Amino acid sequence: MAGRGRRRAGADNVILRQKLADLTDDLSWCRRRLMDVNARCRALRAQAEIADGERLRGEQVIHRQTAQLIALDAENERLRRQLKAASDDTVETPVLLDGAGELSAV
Repeated sequence: MAGRGRRRAGADNVILRQKLADLTDDLSWCRRRLMDVNARCRALRAQAEIADGERLRGEQVIHRQTAQLIALDAENERLRRQLKAASDDTVETPVLLDGAGELSAV
């Protein structure tokens, strides 16, 4: 069984072990960095969901207020017509009553 184990590669074995140790450290750093990036990604996704919910609530408020304004505008227009009909600017037409010659304003 000669030639097996650490002695077989000689000086190259030391270099290869050092490279393996360096690559293991690099891989460990990359894994930590990936976990950090994944955590940041999850946090940003949660913030985006919150912002989307707030945006949807804002749109609902805008739609509700728009409907209320349209209803108020219609009510305002109806009241303006009533006011115009009841104002002094309208012309009163005399109407004869009972043939007695008395006039009544309508």
